[in-house]
Amino acid sequence: MKKNERLALIKMLVLENEISTQHDLLKMLEAEGLTLTQATISRDMNEIGIVKVPSPSGRYVYGIKKETKKVSTQPRPIKSTVLAISEPVVGLENMLHLDVIPGNTRLIKKFIIEDFKDDIFSVISDDDSLLVVTKTAEGAEAVRNEVEKWMTIKN
Repeated sequence: MKKNERLALIKMLVLENEISTQHDLLKMLEAEGLTLTQATISRDMNEIGIVKVPSPSGRYVYGIKKETKKVSTQPRPIKSTVLAISEPVVGLENMLHLDVIPGNTRLIKKFIIEDFKDDIFSVISDDDSLLVVTKTAEGAEAVRNEVEKWMTIKN
């Protein structure tokens, strides 16, 4: 199967099923005759733009981000994945901690680095949180203000 066919199949499976783990998706692909590694499925999901979203049942499942290419005036889907942002801490004014819906930190990290590349010193992420370190306290405040806007935009 060609890569574009594989990506189309993955997208179809995600849109038609409530899939909550990569392991579940790998099982579905195996049922379709595809044997992939976890690394391959992870890269494919990133390329397609698959993120965790709340399902009607209340659990988080994979879905497709609704963003188009870079030049867009529409709010990014990031707004629905940032859950909380830390308050400023004395002595750590250039640092922010973000809580995120699990599985979406890679996307949020990308947007923060793109939007604030001149202000960012480093962004460290795990599955459900980010530590943003800026060069200055003012840079942290700019990031905070923007992320708070993302959090208040309604889907």
